[in-house]
Amino acid sequence: MEIKTNEIVCTTSLDDAFIAWYDMLSKMGLSDSSRDGDVVGECINATTVILNPTKNVMRNTVRNLPLRYAIGEWLWYLSGNNELKEIQKYSNGWDRMSDDGVHVNSNYGYCIKYKYGFNQWEFVKQELKNNPNSRRAVIHIKEASNQDSKDINCTVCLQFFIRENKLYMTTYMRSNDLWMGFPYDVFQFTNMQILMSMELGIPLGHYTHISGSLHLYERNVVKGHDKHSDSTAK
Repeated sequence: MEIKTNEIVCTTSLDDAFIAWYDMLSKMGLSDSSRDGDVVGECINATTVILNPTKNVMRNTVRNLPLRYAIGEWLWYLSGNNELKEIQKYSNGWDRMSDDGVHVNSNYGYCIKYKYGFNQWEFVKQELKNNPNSRRAVIHIKEASNQDSKDINCTVCLQFFIRENKLYMTTYMRSNDLWMGFPYDVFQFTNMQILMSMELGIPLGHYTHISGSLHLYERNVVKGHDKHSDSTAK
């Protein structure tokens, strides 16, 4: 079974990054089963570099990013409110993630602001103000736990760097579904990078997204293949 490792995609925008990964993974021809379906392509330790984090909306012919939901999810994270009913205003997709049918403890905003007993956003911002060369500006998302749960973050942590008077950000993911997770995750985390740069008053650097497993399900190749063929034929 073929597998790709340590591939790097460096592009200006989320759109270009998605297409590059889609073209790579959709042509691998794997047929591996997982708990969520058959995987047609996977890259271990996949690194994506977005040179302009403000270009984080997808409008390609294979996979658009529905802005209504993306903005709703962003607002949910900003609120820090982990109640399921709040994101249900936009989608029922999170229902399957909740253990109790009431809360989603993997809500990024909740993890950042409340889950660990202090506001990690403010901690990181102050750390960067006090020491711009810091390597300690890390926000922890996934907790260490041996409890069985449907509500486990795919994101491990976020790290911010100030170098050459620019704010860089790196996200570390344990797992990333290219079709469903990757577009939204990059949108949300580049927004966080932009917000932090605004609050600090410094320019943006690159955004880096490292996925322990970046994978594409077979069902999504069927969705996107014909559209992509049409777009490349024009």
